[in-house]
This record gives sequence, structure tokens and C-alpha cells, in this order.
Amino acid sequence: MRKLMNDLSTLREKDIIRDIDVEICRLFAEEYEDISDDALLAVCLTSHLYGRGDVCLPLEQYASESLFNETDEDHSIPVPDLDSWLHELRNSPIVGNPGDFKPLILDEAGRLYFHKLWQYENRLAEQLVKRGEQDTEDISLELLQDGLERLFEDTSEHPDWQKIAAATAVKKKFSVISGGPGTGKTSTVVRILALLLEQASKREASLNIALAAPTGKAAARLKNSILSAKNELNIADDIRAAIPDKAITLHQLLGARRHTSVFKHNKENPVPYDVVIVDEASMVDQALMSKLMVALLEDTKVILLGDKDQLASVEAGSVLGDICDLDMNNVSQGMANWLAEISLDIPQENIAADPKSLIDNITLLTKSYRFDEDSGIAQLAASVNRGASESAINVLSSNDYEGASLVSIEDQDALDSVLEQKLTGYIQKIIESDSPEQALDYFGDFQMLAAHRRGPWGIEYLNQLAEQLLQRQGLIPKYDRWYVGKPVIVDVNDYTLDLRNGDTGICLRDEAGDLKIYFRHEDSVRSVVPGRLPDHSMAYALTVHKSQGSEFDEVLLVLPNHRSKVLSRELIYTAITRARTSISILGQQSVLQYSINTQLRRSSGLRDHLWT
Repeated sequence: MRKLMNDLSTLREKDIIRDIDVEICRLFAEEYEDISDDALLAVCLTSHLYGRGDVCLPLEQYASESLFNETDEDHSIPVPDLDSWLHELRNSPIVGNPGDFKPLILDEAGRLYFHKLWQYENRLAEQLVKRGEQDTEDISLELLQDGLERLFEDTSEHPDWQKIAAATAVKKKFSVISGGPGTGKTSTVVRILALLLEQASKREASLNIALAAPTGKAAARLKNSILSAKNELNIADDIRAAIPDKAITLHQLLGARRHTSVFKHNKENPVPYDVVIVDEASMVDQALMSKLMVALLEDTKVILLGDKDQLASVEAGSVLGDICDLDMNNVSQGMANWLAEISLDIPQENIAADPKSLIDNITLLTKSYRFDEDSGIAQLAASVNRGASESAINVLSSNDYEGASLVSIEDQDALDSVLEQKLTGYIQKIIESDSPEQALDYFGDFQMLAAHRRGPWGIEYLNQLAEQLLQRQGLIPKYDRWYVGKPVIVDVNDYTLDLRNGDTGICLRDEAGDLKIYFRHEDSVRSVVPGRLPDHSMAYALTVHKSQGSEFDEVLLVLPNHRSKVLSRELIYTAITRARTSISILGQQSVLQYSINTQLRRSSGLRDHLWT
């Protein structure tokens, strides 16, 4: 056996790389006897990075390094210099150029992809650029200007980027609205729907509109937000009635099939919608976004909503971040001239001298209507987003800001003490609540979050610890699997029960004294017997990833007691912005500073395709 394969097997035994990272190399080594170790090493690293969320292997970044030496000096693997590595790969039987039918593709920038991932990226880039260039025809500017003035309140903000985002969405066949919590993304999009329907009504046409999101929970939130918001709009009754009252997951939209990643809808069998709106787009991975764009009709209008600064998708890619590769709003001179026709003036500083392909399609909403600019949460989130760790620590330690604090914990006793203090009153209120509705209201008052699923101070450990602490205080029974006050989160979609991945519920007794799991369902509450509940987990603590899109009055973020590859600026920002009124961070200051200083940059070529 090759020495390289022995080294890789050793790394696998130490859980440094995955089974599939080793096995794919073994497969190629058996199939191609003359394949070089340098090529196999590139395959292993490409697979390993894909498991971490990267779409490709940027060779220059890893050339002339020792792989895995930060974890295990004795089993680190040296990497050749860039020129030698490129030479080996270009002459390898498994590597081809873009457009070749080979297992791996090496592009001109020195990025190595598995063929399918290269194909997803290129198809997505082509679709985004193509759709970004398309404008809607037959727009009534008079009707649009009237609608903007009627539907959006006067604001001191100049320019009014919500109005500009709405006008852009009417004009362009592809548009993106990015902003943090409370910046009005959903309120803007419901007004966009009204504007689009008014334009269609003037043309005596109808619009088939789809509301979608990456998860069932996110779809339900989008639906509820639009249902409540549309009743406040100054629009005709027929327009209000035409605004959709249903939202689905992207997998439902594309027609997911069991036991296959192939969807019912594709280029040959497109999704039959005139307008598709995707909420929480930061959670959509590159493969799924590529499949969505390819499966749309050529003239379908696409609107993406999300926060570009949040955590990227669980699967590979950071699509929304790659699309929104800008720090401030900019438009071309031509777009500025068009906006001026509907009385939306763009300052000269926001007009790009050298506009890129998607510059007119993206609007960043920066004014938060949820947080005061001087609040602790707002100041902390802004500092973290800038990567200003010292500023963030100052906010957390200053008496000038309310609602943000850092609690230093060095050992288990300190963690126990803080959790006991936080959990006791919260769970007691739920247990003593007068109704399931009240219990679920209390459920949203507080949430513990963590970076990791497993390991010390991961959610599995924290959930067990929470139960032990509450048992010690006599608030919950010691040996019962189900008890009053137990919080759960659903881990899969169950369309029979109308439960979605990410739905949270509370175990309570019904009027007959039987234990049921109660969930919020639109404007009502419904229950499920424990035996029928699909795959689920305890929810005293959630991962930050699982909390995306949710909001809680108070958030307690528990950091690991050491640095970790999972920690990043985006993770801290996402956790902070789940809180409505206060955020407490438990952990060591050095770990927090490391997290804020570590920006998540997933390797892909999408950004280059769109912006260079």
C-alpha cells in the first residue's frame, strides 16, 4: 500500500479527516495505478474542504504547506510547491479543464473542484449574470411612483433604500435585498408584491407567485409575516386578495423525491411561476441555489431576501455572501437616471464609476427598526460585523450599554451557577403557565445557544446539564422521559403532521391530564402525542445554526472553552442578532476575541465569476 494511503488512514483513525476523504483516494488509487501521490493528496484535501463547506480547493493557499500539522505533528503531510502541484494535476488522468468530462476540474485560477461542484457553480454564475441583466418590460412609472408613495411611510432616511429596493425588484428580473434583523426585509417584500400585482392588473395580466424558504420553519415565518403585513397596506381589495397566503420549502418548490437528490423540476420541466421569492437566502447552499435557478422559466422574476453577514449554509458554499460582495449601496449611472424618473434620487457617492454586473440588482438595508442605534445589541452587532474585537469587548464591559454582557466562566462550577440562575425562573414560568398559549409565549423569552453540537459545552452536553440542574431543584422529574416543561425541536420535515425541521414545542398536560407536545401553528396552538413526534431533540440549548431566522427576548450564548474551527465572526453576529432585548455571552474573553477576528471565507469561484 502507498505510504500516503497509510498516512491518510492514520489521520482518519484520529478523526482528523473523514472516511469519505480516504475512500475516494483509495478508489482513484485502485482505478488509476499511475496516479501520483500529489494528485491523490489534492483529491483528499478537496473532499476534506468540501466537508467543511468549501466548494473547491484553492491550490495556492495550501501549496508548500504541511497539512494537518496544527493537529498532529507526527502525521502531517507535506504539500508540493504550486508549480509542481499544478504540473502533476494537469497531467493527471482524473483532472480536466473546465468543460472536460473528468472527475475533477482545475480552472484557470488554480482552483480544483469535483466535477459536479464545478458544474453547479458555473451554471449558477451564468444564471445570475443572465437574469441580472434582464429588465421587466411595460412598467407604468406613474403607477409605480404612486404605489411607492402610498405604501412606504415618509422617512428621514435619504435615500430611502426600502423604496429603492422595491423599485429595483419591480424593474429587474433578479434582485437581492440584504439586511440585518429589523431592517424591514419582509415588510419591503410584501409591498413589492403589491406593486407587482398592481402593475400586472394594469396590463390585465395575472401573476403566479411562489413564496419559498430553505426550511419549513422559515417558510412558515415568511407566510405569517406577509399575512399580517398585507392587511396594513393601502391597496385595493383585489390586490390584497392576490397576495399569496402560502409559503413552501425550496425542496417542495422543486419537487423533492425520496432517496435521490434529483428534483422533479429542472431545465426541461421548469417551475411554473412568474415570481419566486426566497427568504433566508443565506441558508441556501450553492448546489440548491444552482438547481433552483436552472429550474425557473427564463422570464421568472426572482427576489432573494436574507442577511449577507449571517452564517452561511450548512452545506457547501456561501451564495448570498458571494452575491452581495459590497459594503455599501451602489448603482450604475443608468439605474440612477431611471430611479430619478420616479423621484428617487441617488447621491453621487452611491453611483459606481465602474459598475459590475450585479451592482443594480442588490440593495442593502442598514437602518434597524428593532434596535435603537445606541443599544447594547446594536453596538455589539456592529462591532462584531466590522471585526472590531476590542470595540465589542468595550461594549460588553461598559455600563453605558444595556442588554449586552460578557460573563467570564473558567470552569464547570461557574457554568453550573450561571445556567441554574438563568434557567430556574424561565422553566418555572412555563411549568406554572395557565395555558399552552401562555407557555409558548414564555418559551420565546429565553434561549441558550452554543457553537458546537458535541463536545464540552456543546448543545448535547448543555441539554443534559440543564435537565440535571432542574432535577436537582425538583422542577422536573428525574427518571421520566417526558415531563411538563420539556422543550423540543423537530429535526425533520413531517408533512403528515404539518411539522417542519426547526419547529419548537413544549411538553404540557392537556385538560385530561395527558402529556402532549404543543406547537405554535400560525395563529393557533396544536398538540401532538409524544409517540407520534418525528425525529427531535431537546431544546434547552440550540446550535447557532439551528437558531437562524428565530428571535428570542434574551439569548445566552455559551462559547467553548478553547478555540475551534467552528467559531467565526459570522457565528457570533448571528447569535447576537437572535436577541430582541439582551444577549449574554458566557466564555473566555480570548475565545470571543478570536471568534470575532476570524472571518468565515468559504472557497469558491462564484465571487470572481460575478464581480471580476
